[in-house]
Amino acid sequence: MIQVAYVICWWLALEAIGLVSFPLVSRVCSSLGDKGYSISKLVGVLALTYFVWLFSVLKLLPFGSTSIIIAFLLFAGLSLFLGRKNLKVARWPWKQILISELIFAVFFIVFLLIVREKPDIYFTGSNDGLFNTAFIQSILRGNYFPPPDPWFAGESIQYYYGEHVLVATFCWITKVPTTISFNIAVAMFPALGVCAAYGLGYNITKRKIYGFLALIFVCLIGYISGAFQLTAFALGHKFLGYSPSGCHNIGDWLLWFDFFHAHWLIDGAIVHYPYSAFLMGDLHAYSVSPSFQLMFIMLIFALFQKGRSQGQLGRTDTLVDIVVLALCLGFFFILNTWEYPTYIIFTVLAFILLRIRPTIKSTLVIPMAIIGLSFLLYLPYYLSGGMNSYPGFAIVETRTKLAHFAEFGALFLFVTISLLFILSKHEIFHSLKKILISAIVLSATILAAVFLGFQILIVVIPVGLLSLYFIYKAREKTENEFVLLLLLMGVAVALFCECFCTNDAYAGGVPWERFNTVMKFYFQLWVFLGIAAACAVFYVVSNLGRKTKAIWIFILALFIIASAIHPIASTTARLGGKYTEWGINKGTLDGMAYLEMVDESDYEAIRWINREIKGSPVMLELPWSESGRWSRVSSFTGLPTILGFNRYEKSWGHSEEELRERDEDADIIYSTLNNSEAMERLKKYNVRYIYIGTQEKKAYQSDGLQKFAAYPENYTVAYENEGVIIYEVDG
Repeated sequence: MIQVAYVICWWLALEAIGLVSFPLVSRVCSSLGDKGYSISKLVGVLALTYFVWLFSVLKLLPFGSTSIIIAFLLFAGLSLFLGRKNLKVARWPWKQILISELIFAVFFIVFLLIVREKPDIYFTGSNDGLFNTAFIQSILRGNYFPPPDPWFAGESIQYYYGEHVLVATFCWITKVPTTISFNIAVAMFPALGVCAAYGLGYNITKRKIYGFLALIFVCLIGYISGAFQLTAFALGHKFLGYSPSGCHNIGDWLLWFDFFHAHWLIDGAIVHYPYSAFLMGDLHAYSVSPSFQLMFIMLIFALFQKGRSQGQLGRTDTLVDIVVLALCLGFFFILNTWEYPTYIIFTVLAFILLRIRPTIKSTLVIPMAIIGLSFLLYLPYYLSGGMNSYPGFAIVETRTKLAHFAEFGALFLFVTISLLFILSKHEIFHSLKKILISAIVLSATILAAVFLGFQILIVVIPVGLLSLYFIYKAREKTENEFVLLLLLMGVAVALFCECFCTNDAYAGGVPWERFNTVMKFYFQLWVFLGIAAACAVFYVVSNLGRKTKAIWIFILALFIIASAIHPIASTTARLGGKYTEWGINKGTLDGMAYLEMVDESDYEAIRWINREIKGSPVMLELPWSESGRWSRVSSFTGLPTILGFNRYEKSWGHSEEELRERDEDADIIYSTLNNSEAMERLKKYNVRYIYIGTQEKKAYQSDGLQKFAAYPENYTVAYENEGVIIYEVDG
């Protein structure tokens, strides 16, 4: 029951923040059917996180009670003041509010029930879970920002940590333990995304059914690979690259479904869709960000609709719009930096192509003001070293095969091609000149795709050019042109991944050079194509004859069913089948509860550390290794250690030499019989505590470990149980 109470507290806090933000959001989104209520929670938690972050990064207040209370009061005051004309509750869109709340409630509860079956924050299930937990714990220790890196003592976090500040803020507000908060947040973000997707689909089409279709397309379905795997099972032989599983019946197939296979459908890269990331229990930035992407797209759409319905706005309204858009755009900078340039481009194209403001001056000045302010608002992140590990980009040598791209987005491509065919039928097919130009462009595209190895050009170039053409040709920009802009952005993201890759640890290592690039940017691609396709269905069915419409809807239904197989089978396999070994514990939201079953001594020692040790003193533990050693102490306490998971630290900008030196120093401290040698290295990293548990005893001979007891003038026992002893380094 205590965990139910934790969930209720978390939920109430989220509702309160959403309600406080709604007056401000409804002012920006005054032109929308739901007045922006479906994204009010997202805007609220973003704004609160921003002020908490700003106080700490400017060294005004460390993270904690004072900074959070002042941040909430400041944001609440601004929202209520700027949105004071929207405080009349009777004028609120109550029907849409109730629908949004019902959608959020249903999916939040369902996602919590799923997470409850696989709650473990465990190194073989999701490495990302451990470092995300470590970051949250590090922040909760009341530091200024950037927070200390728990896996690289003496350095601050060289990675975007916006989501960690957000979750840590909720931890503090609700007083929910971090390892439970982690799993509540895992369920909260996709539920917020579902709500935002519904709101976006509804506001664009003004039809509830397309709101539900949008949430299905973006948040619930997956790629069509599951249908291929099911076909291979039914036929009993290989089908389109997928082998039969060898199961005897459909029940066994659902339990033993190989959901990992399809994630590697693009050579040298792993591809997730939003639901698959949620199912993995991942709280990584790229899997959290789709909710905020949907939020930002809706804010841009709100400005577009406001310009259409209200024309020239007053200076105050324009200023409020600029500040809110800049705050939300800049948040990508500290949430998931790779999305920041994408949504800068989206903002600029929206103003230029959709003519959001009637004058040329406004079309140029307003987006530049949004972009400039978005950078200035988050400038302390850059100045504090948050971008030190930003790797930049490199030219790629590998390309995506057309068949794999089609497998990734078969449903979206079917709807998109249908939409563009209908538009072309009315505009292009009646002109011989336009037909010839189209044939020449298509032929040139095919030749380029064949000779340059850019297979997906065959799809993305026609889609991009036609989308751009129809946006340009439309005298009056409507919701249809906004949908075409989303398609154009999808094309831009796909082409970027064919030309460039992040210049990280994988760069230059064909075929793995695009590993991170595809993994992160294809989430953006999924959001753009998913919303565009869901809204395009509305346009397509409105422009087909009765018989043609029936056939088209039947084919669409087949695509939707085929795309739903992978997430459904993944859920059954993840929760009750082949991958049960990933769940040591179940029936709880506590991601650390399994540790009591695995090593009770570690479990009790970590609980003592979190209860008794304040601040962020350095605690030495066994460095991570690929052989199964894992940094459980730093991960669950946030206390910095000399070296945690070295592969992550390498990706965050640290050299092989640095990592090797720290690994060797940690080994010497534990293993040497020369206490002076050990003390020299302890002082080098300012180590205050030495942790000796089961893993350390297995890794090092007892003679080296016993020296700490042999020098009581240097080491004092701070804590001891049957399997763990923690020494405090005197002086």
